[in-house]
This record gives sequence, structure tokens and C-alpha cells, in this order.
Amino acid sequence: MEVLICQATKRNWDRLRISNVDTRLTTRANKTNSSKRVLPLSYFSDTRNAPSIEQLVDKALACDCRIWDAMYSFVLQCFHAHEIATEPGQMRANVQVFLSEYSHCTPVDELLSVDLPQNEDDLLGLIYQSLYVEGDRNKQGLYYTPAVVARQLNEELDFEEGQLFLDPCCGSGSFLLNAPVAHPLQLYGIDCDPIAVMLCKANLIIRFKEYDFEPQVYCFDFLAEPSLLDLPEIAKIKSKKFDCISTNPPWGALARNAFSKQGGGEAFACFLDKALDSLADNGVLNFLLPESFLNVKAHGQLRLRLLQRYSIEKIRLFPSLFTGVTTKAVALTVAKRKADLLIPFVSGDGTYMVEALSFQQTVNCIFLRTASKDKEILDTLYEKGQFDLSQSTWALGIVTGNNAEKLLNVPSENSEPIYTGKEIRAYQLLPPKKHIVYDRSHFQQVAKDEIYRAKEKLVYKFISNNLVFAYDNSGSLFLNSANILIPAVPTISIQSMLIFLNSELFRFAYAKQFGEIKVLKGNLCALPFPALTLQEDEELKALAEKVLEGDKSAIETAQKTIYGLYKLSDSQIQHIREGQYHGSLT
Repeated sequence: MEVLICQATKRNWDRLRISNVDTRLTTRANKTNSSKRVLPLSYFSDTRNAPSIEQLVDKALACDCRIWDAMYSFVLQCFHAHEIATEPGQMRANVQVFLSEYSHCTPVDELLSVDLPQNEDDLLGLIYQSLYVEGDRNKQGLYYTPAVVARQLNEELDFEEGQLFLDPCCGSGSFLLNAPVAHPLQLYGIDCDPIAVMLCKANLIIRFKEYDFEPQVYCFDFLAEPSLLDLPEIAKIKSKKFDCISTNPPWGALARNAFSKQGGGEAFACFLDKALDSLADNGVLNFLLPESFLNVKAHGQLRLRLLQRYSIEKIRLFPSLFTGVTTKAVALTVAKRKADLLIPFVSGDGTYMVEALSFQQTVNCIFLRTASKDKEILDTLYEKGQFDLSQSTWALGIVTGNNAEKLLNVPSENSEPIYTGKEIRAYQLLPPKKHIVYDRSHFQQVAKDEIYRAKEKLVYKFISNNLVFAYDNSGSLFLNSANILIPAVPTISIQSMLIFLNSELFRFAYAKQFGEIKVLKGNLCALPFPALTLQEDEELKALAEKVLEGDKSAIETAQKTIYGLYKLSDSQIQHIREGQYHGSLT
């Protein structure tokens, strides 16, 4: 069946690559990548409705109809359940406009008589997400924000004087439905999914059924260049400034255009960057973002822009919010006004007031919960520091290009052991489990041979939330899950450097300043090292050799020695140890 839409809308959809209008629902369709169908339990208002939703999904799949037609049928059923007339002569003008706009949809008889749960905040969005297999949900970003979270983010917003509210990635309308506005015409929504736009409009008609209004929800890409958009209503919304902007932008995707100057190319950062430009003076922005926004280097310039030109009102950490997504979320509240000196940092264990200046003083403007005691310790560390690792030799482990083919479980002729990140422990290496034939011409990426075969080198886990460095004097090979460092720091031997980098103090300093799950060269080069006397270096070197020989008691002595070099107090040491930045051989 051909979809009947006006030519201007069609041009915009073509330019913005909106193309799911004819997708059909079948029990075998859409099985690329993950074919698992997962109910979004986190989106339920009442999980006891799960069996009912499963039955609705199964019935829709059995119809072998277009997604448009299935969801339109559920819209009609929701209208009926909320006593919104759809019969000629009885319907309000806004309902008539809505039904005319979606006249290309064909109601599915089997779905017009189903029983619908009545206690869901967004039944239509719940069904829509449930219709897609997991792989397609990932591709389309169909992870809508639970109502309880949207309400929490909107609860402090002020709408008493007719303030305008925008959700630039509105989906089926969770943030719009939970904005405490006095009139629906204060609400604006944008989404590039035309079915989601239909559901959002229907939800608003239901939510504000006492008003005869046309929902201000538009189908286009918020990041699109204005030259791509020729609908007058789109030009109108693009020219507005909004008092409140709240949204959950798509995570894990790259922007489809080059709009963002400072967003690092990731879609969620580009949406944030663009939304700041659409914010009115004294306006408030609430964005639900992946936790990585707080510390990933690529977003450093955007974080700096926020610190220099806006007021960060609050940072809230959430556990996993979305079914099937393990990434933690953070809610960022920003106001377009003069910044406060202190920023509330809210997590499960309470609210902490963090100095805004402390964020700017970190490398790459990392947004971490840094207490005054943390800053005191870091200041002491940097006051003592005279050298860094910037002049050292660095290398990646071998990138084979095909681990399954080139890594051997048992030795063969001409093969030798190769270590991976899994065998790296603090100070020492576990026995290698893999072997490889070292033919440099057969690898995708390989460092200089003299680095691998160095008489002494340090190796560290690349993917880690802690510093974990081991010592190698065997000239062994390492896979790219391990990185190599041959330190060149005046007065500090390689064995002493091993003590520093595995110490509680340096683990603490790295975590507080960077907080990433990747141990990056640039971050390591920012760590400060003191000038040691010959005697101090010899003492640390002797302790390292004891640890390497298996004397675990020497680890504690080494920790105390590092603390002593920086003259940290007992209370400062206790503060670090309460954060569990301990060294270990296991």
C-alpha cells in the first residue's frame, strides 16, 4: 500500500533518510543482529501488565501487517478507551485533523477489539518498543525514558508564566506527557521517527483531552541543517528559543551530519550542543546521557563550554535505566545564566557539593565527584611533582587482524608465548595462555621490534578502571589488550616506577582525575612524579624486587613509602584507603 503524504513532507523524509514507513511486522522479520524480542520492563508503570503486552505483541505479529497499521489500530483503541470520539459528526476538530493526517493507515480489524491495560503511563510507546527485536531497537534508539524518570527531571521546572517546553528527541512523548504545564500549546516535540511522532500526538490528545488543540510535534531531525527543511512549521520551531528543554537523546550512534563543533561526533553530544543554542536566557536544560559524558576525552571541549558559559545546576547518577542496556545514566541539568560556584552531585549515597572550579582544573574538564579532601590530596601530589611520563617510550601490543586464526592454544613450530591483558596483574604476569608465530608482515599493526624485545619494560591493562602495571624482563610479546611503557623519568628507575604506578595513591589520583575504563597514554602523561634521591630510588627498587620475588608483605611497605614521599597525613591516607584503591597480586 502506498503511503499518502504531502510532497513537502516526503521531500523532508527523503533528505533525512526517514524510511521505515512500509516496514511490516512478521514473526520472522527483522532478525538481523540480535533477533531476541525483549519487553522493556523498565518502561512499564506496572510490570504485572507484562503478560497482556506480550499477548498484544503476539497478536500484532500474527496479523502480518505494517507497523504503521498496527500502531494506528492501537491508537484508535486507546482513543476509544479514553472516550475520545472518532466517529464522523462526534469528533473534535483536533481528532479530525489527526485522523486525516494518518489516513494512509489501514485499521487492522483483529487489533480493534483487544483489551488494553488502563494503568500504563505510555501504553502506545510500550507496545511500539515491544514490537521490535533487540537488534532493531538498538539501531533505531528505541529506548524511551520511563515516566518516573521524566517526572523527576521535570519536577523543578517552572511553567506558571506560559514557558515553552521542547523535547528534540521526543519518541512517543514521555518527557512531554510528564511536563507540568498549564496548557498543551506550551509543549513542542521533534523526532525523526514518523511512527513515534504519530504516537506522541495521540498521547498528547489523550493526556489533554479537555482541550481542542493540534499537538505541536514534528517529524524531522533536530540536527539537520535548515537548508534541508522546507516545511513552514519546521522553520517556525527552528527559530524559537525555549525556556525548558528536556530529552533522552540517542546513545551510541554517530551524528549523521557535521553539525556539532564540540560534540565529538556522537549523536547525544551533538544534540546537547545544538539544544544549548535553542535555550532562552535563564532557560533550563535537562539531558539524560550515558555516564561516559562525564569523563571521556572527546567531550572535553563541550564540558568546558558548559563550565564557562552556563550554570551546571545538578548532576544526577542513575543505575541502569533501560532493559538490555548496561550503561549507567547521568542526568545533566544546565541553566543559561551566571554559574554558581558549587554544583550538586547526586548519587545513591547522597548529595555532594562540588566546586565548579575543580572540574576546570582537571585534565579535559572531567566531571567527577571530587570532595574537598580529594582536592587537598591531589594538590599535594602536584606540588611534589616535578616530572612526567611524556618523554617515555610507548607502544601498543600486536594487532593480529584475526585472533581466531593467529592465536594458538598450544605451541607449534616457530611459535612463542604471547601475553594478553588477562594475564596482567599488579607487578607480575600470570603464565601466558596463547602462542603466536611472530611474523611481523602478517599482522595488521605492530610496534618496533626493539620495544617488544626490550631488556626491561612495563606493561599495563588497556581496558581497566584501575592502574594495573606488570614488569617484564623476558622480551616477551603482548597482544593489543596490553600496552607497553618504557619509562624515561629522571631519578626514577623502571622498578621504582612500577611501585608508583601500582600504588594506592596513583590509582586514587588517576580515578579522581579521569575516571575512564580505558587507561590512556595522555592521562598517564598527566600524572606527576617527584625527584628522588639516589637512596630513595634504591629503596623503592629493592622493594619492587622483593614483590617480584613473591614477597607480598613488601607491597604494604611500598605503599607506606610512597605516602611518605608525599608526606600525606594519616587522615588523608585513610581517605584514600576507604575508596579501595589497593594494590594486589591477584
